[in-house]
Amino acid sequence: MCKIIKFRLGSRNFRVKDCRGLSSLRGLMFDDSDVDGALIHANSIWMPFVKHDLDLFFLDKKMKVVEKQRAVPMTLDPRTWKTYSNSKAKYCLEIKSERF
Repeated sequence: MCKIIKFRLGSRNFRVKDCRGLSSLRGLMFDDSDVDGALIHANSIWMPFVKHDLDLFFLDKKMKVVEKQRAVPMTLDPRTWKTYSNSKAKYCLEIKSERF
Protein backbone atom coordinates (compact mmCIF):
# COMPACT_ATOMS: atom_id res chain seq x y z
CA MET A 1 0.00 0.00 0.00
CA CYS A 2 1.36 3.42 -0.95
CA LYS A 3 0.99 6.33 1.43
CA ILE A 4 0.15 9.81 0.13
CA ILE A 5 2.88 12.43 0.51
CA LYS A 6 3.38 16.03 -0.59
CA PHE A 7 6.20 16.46 -3.11
CA ARG A 8 7.60 19.79 -4.28
CA LEU A 9 8.99 20.02 -7.81
CA GLY A 10 10.25 23.46 -8.71
CA SER A 11 7.58 25.91 -7.56
CA ARG A 12 4.75 23.34 -7.67
CA ASN A 13 3.41 21.10 -4.91
CA PHE A 14 1.94 17.71 -5.75
CA ARG A 15 0.07 15.01 -3.83
CA VAL A 16 1.69 11.74 -4.85
CA LYS A 17 1.65 8.10 -3.83
CA ASP A 18 4.99 7.07 -2.23
CA CYS A 19 5.42 3.62 -3.79
CA ARG A 20 8.09 1.33 -2.33
CA GLY A 21 8.84 -2.36 -2.75
CA LEU A 22 6.18 -4.33 -4.58
CA SER A 23 3.82 -1.35 -4.67
CA SER A 24 6.32 0.39 -6.96
CA LEU A 25 5.45 -2.20 -9.61
CA ARG A 26 1.88 -0.93 -9.63
CA GLY A 27 2.50 2.83 -9.54
CA LEU A 28 -0.47 4.44 -11.32
CA MET A 29 -1.84 1.26 -12.93
CA PHE A 30 -5.63 1.06 -12.55
CA ASP A 31 -5.53 4.38 -10.68
CA ASP A 32 -8.69 6.47 -10.42
CA SER A 33 -7.66 8.45 -7.35
CA ASP A 34 -7.32 12.21 -7.12
CA VAL A 35 -3.55 12.13 -6.52
CA ASP A 36 -1.30 13.99 -8.94
CA GLY A 37 1.11 11.11 -9.44
CA ALA A 38 3.44 8.58 -7.85
CA LEU A 39 7.02 8.54 -6.56
CA ILE A 40 8.54 5.24 -7.67
CA HIS A 41 11.64 4.00 -5.84
CA ALA A 42 13.21 2.69 -9.06
CA ASN A 43 14.79 4.14 -12.20
CA SER A 44 12.61 2.34 -14.74
CA ILE A 45 8.85 2.09 -15.36
CA TRP A 46 6.41 0.66 -17.87
CA MET A 47 2.84 1.71 -18.60
CA PRO A 48 0.37 -1.21 -18.82
CA PHE A 49 -3.12 -0.37 -17.55
CA VAL A 50 -2.22 3.29 -16.94
CA LYS A 51 -5.05 5.59 -18.03
CA HIS A 52 -3.16 8.89 -18.45
CA ASP A 53 -0.19 10.27 -20.32
CA LEU A 54 2.51 10.92 -17.73
CA ASP A 55 5.34 13.37 -17.34
CA LEU A 56 8.22 11.36 -15.89
CA PHE A 57 10.87 13.10 -13.82
CA PHE A 58 13.88 10.90 -13.19
CA LEU A 59 15.53 11.96 -9.93
CA ASP A 60 18.97 11.28 -8.48
CA LYS A 61 19.60 10.32 -4.83
CA LYS A 62 19.38 14.01 -3.84
CA MET A 63 15.98 14.29 -5.54
CA LYS A 64 17.37 16.50 -8.32
CA VAL A 65 15.85 16.06 -11.79
CA VAL A 66 18.29 14.36 -14.17
CA GLU A 67 15.82 13.89 -17.04
CA LYS A 68 12.19 14.50 -18.01
CA GLN A 69 10.30 12.25 -20.42
CA ARG A 70 6.70 12.11 -21.70
CA ALA A 71 5.19 8.62 -21.41
CA VAL A 72 2.08 7.29 -23.10
CA PRO A 73 -0.04 4.35 -21.90
CA MET A 74 0.37 0.97 -23.56
CA THR A 75 -2.24 0.07 -26.16
CA LEU A 76 -2.62 -2.77 -28.64
CA ASP A 77 -0.15 -0.89 -30.85
CA PRO A 78 3.29 -2.51 -30.34
CA ARG A 79 4.96 0.91 -30.72
CA THR A 80 3.62 1.75 -27.24
CA TRP A 81 5.15 -1.37 -25.62
CA LYS A 82 8.20 0.16 -24.04
CA THR A 83 9.87 0.92 -20.76
CA TYR A 84 11.09 4.34 -19.70
CA SER A 85 14.33 4.53 -17.75
CA ASN A 86 17.39 6.53 -16.82
CA SER A 87 20.48 4.77 -15.47
CA LYS A 88 21.59 7.88 -13.51
CA ALA A 89 18.30 8.07 -11.59
CA LYS A 90 17.35 6.51 -8.27
CA TYR A 91 13.66 7.51 -8.41
CA CYS A 92 10.98 8.22 -10.98
CA LEU A 93 8.32 10.80 -10.22
CA GLU A 94 5.23 10.10 -12.34
CA ILE A 95 2.93 13.11 -12.72
CA LYS A 96 -0.33 12.91 -14.66
CA SER A 97 0.30 15.16 -17.67
CA GLU A 98 -2.82 17.27 -17.20
CA ARG A 99 -1.62 18.14 -13.66
CA PHE A 100 1.74 19.63 -14.66
